[in-house]
Amino acid sequence: MKKTVIIISSILLIMLTSFVIYILLQSKKTDNAVETISILNNNYDNETNNEISEDKSNQSTDVVINDKKDNDKQNKKKNKSNKNRIYKEVNETVYAITTVHIREKDDIKSSIVTTLSLGDILKRTAVGSNGWSKVKYNNITGYISTQYISKEKPPKQEKVILNVDSNRKIDPSKPMVALTFDDGPNPNSTPEILKTLEKYKCVATFFDVGKCMKSYPQITQKEEAIGCEVGSHTYAHKNLDTLSKDEILEDIKMAEDIYKETLGHDLTLVRPPYGDANSTVKLTLNYPLINWDVDTMDWKTKDKESIIAEVNKIGNLDGRIILMHSIYKSTADAVAKLVPQLLKQGYELVTISELAKYKQIELKTHTSYWGFK
Repeated sequence: MKKTVIIISSILLIMLTSFVIYILLQSKKTDNAVETISILNNNYDNETNNEISEDKSNQSTDVVINDKKDNDKQNKKKNKSNKNRIYKEVNETVYAITTVHIREKDDIKSSIVTTLSLGDILKRTAVGSNGWSKVKYNNITGYISTQYISKEKPPKQEKVILNVDSNRKIDPSKPMVALTFDDGPNPNSTPEILKTLEKYKCVATFFDVGKCMKSYPQITQKEEAIGCEVGSHTYAHKNLDTLSKDEILEDIKMAEDIYKETLGHDLTLVRPPYGDANSTVKLTLNYPLINWDVDTMDWKTKDKESIIAEVNKIGNLDGRIILMHSIYKSTADAVAKLVPQLLKQGYELVTISELAKYKQIELKTHTSYWGFK
């Protein structure tokens, strides 16, 4: 009997011990699961909290190799090897797609060897990964920015008939500046901008996105109704530099169609998103490409006073094209203060076409413009 009790007690002790171990293991698994879920949640929060901003500047990142095991001789050998790999030798005929300089070295600050005009033919002997090409032209050897040449013969530049309201009274002797607005129309901020322009009997140029124009046609119509000029900022606001010729043509065709459907006449001016227009874009788009020479940075700061400060720091604004965006309340607030300020300073606020006319600039197709000063 005593032996039986001992056996039963031993079995119960083993069962109890096993149960305790099981509970501990399950607890550990639960802790691990909770920890895993917590990590996933933190990663999700980090991703969703990352603010996506539209940076208009071209950014590059230099990769710095810091290997302490390399001695000076090895580093020098690496640097020499990397330098030799920058350019790939080619032998091809290319064309200048705008007025552009050939420089002595692959540096924007290097001496100018000669200047090319649209359509000039030259021989490219090497293509650099740094955005430059080595070329020969009339027994001259030098470097040219790759974005200004193309293997495709450029189409003829055609003069564009400017859309200028003859009833507007403009004094050509006065300094004039063009306010331009991208990315709209926006149902909230764009009407506020129009209200300010109408109040002071001023005009501007709006480069509207086709998709937004389709959603808010009455706002685009209002822009033109009060005397403003309307151009296109493409249909879908894609970076045209990343698209093929066919993709660019497809986008601009959609933009042209919605433009004519909304305003009843053909498109005249285009502003490429981000101001980017490489050789493919310029050769493909049969329009003057209007960029800017004053960036208010409103897309970045979204602050009224900062926007105004960016304009004020320029000094002489005569002939300048000012970039803003009609999708921000801060921009609308800045315009309410900026417009009377510019008028008080003696500036006439004009459209892009008016500015080109009175500064005696012929707007041509397949050509980029950054200001008329």
